[in-house]
Amino acid sequence: MISGLKDIINEFDTFILDQWGVLHNGGDAFPNAVATLELLKQHDKKVVILSNSGNTHNFSYQRLTDSGIRRDLYIDVLTSGDHMRHNFQQGKFADLGTNALVFGWDDGVLSSVLEDCGLTSVDIDDASLILCYGVGRAAVEDYQAELKVAYDRGLEMVVSNPDLVAMSPDGGLKLCPGSVANAYAAMGGKVHWHGKPQAEVYAMCHTLLGGWDNAIAVGDSLEHDIRGANTAGIASLFLTTGIHADELTAKMANKDDMISESVVADLSREFEVMPSHYIDWFQVD
Repeated sequence: MISGLKDIINEFDTFILDQWGVLHNGGDAFPNAVATLELLKQHDKKVVILSNSGNTHNFSYQRLTDSGIRRDLYIDVLTSGDHMRHNFQQGKFADLGTNALVFGWDDGVLSSVLEDCGLTSVDIDDASLILCYGVGRAAVEDYQAELKVAYDRGLEMVVSNPDLVAMSPDGGLKLCPGSVANAYAAMGGKVHWHGKPQAEVYAMCHTLLGGWDNAIAVGDSLEHDIRGANTAGIASLFLTTGIHADELTAKMANKDDMISESVVADLSREFEVMPSHYIDWFQVD
């Protein structure tokens, strides 16, 4: 357990930050986030934001600015959406065809996603693949009928955001594309994953930063942030106030106590990962 980044700042030259759950939850930046980023800048640390977002880094720039986080406080953003677009543009999915059954957010960016990936949106009967970059329906069950047809036809799914859920500004959890992709994989469908915890996205991050000596990944998801750091062979800092907050609290004998190391270890073992450090919020001290 550390109280703040000041406890470990001299151990690392590079800080790879998750966005949702670390810096904000879709609204204003968390109270200590800007001050902590400023501390890292003062110590000349490399800071990159690695986000499981189906959108591009340009979208993240605007969201971060809107939240109150200045552009000069980080070197760049790399998203799972960037990772997916890179793979389409490099021809990785050329054998899947270009007619996509699309699952997406109702956010007006579908045309740019299709253009970036060289795809056309079609109905299930004409589809040669599934593109899952968002979830516009209330529950995974709402996708089951189309997933069944897609599975019967042997379609493969490309998912741009592997997160299962994400925190909302009100503190609740909202469904994310990874939950739909998991359901398809459970049926036996083939899924192509992007973003954390895939080793390839950390390699892209390494290239983007021009390398590092000692890096630490900061995030609130054991499944994505901590597993990804473990896979990449770098240190990790787990935030206990994020998407696992309720699970951690449920393991506490006294709900009013601070989260203990043994409780973090117990939950981590369930995910077969282990963070090297943990903290409640992204803060200086």
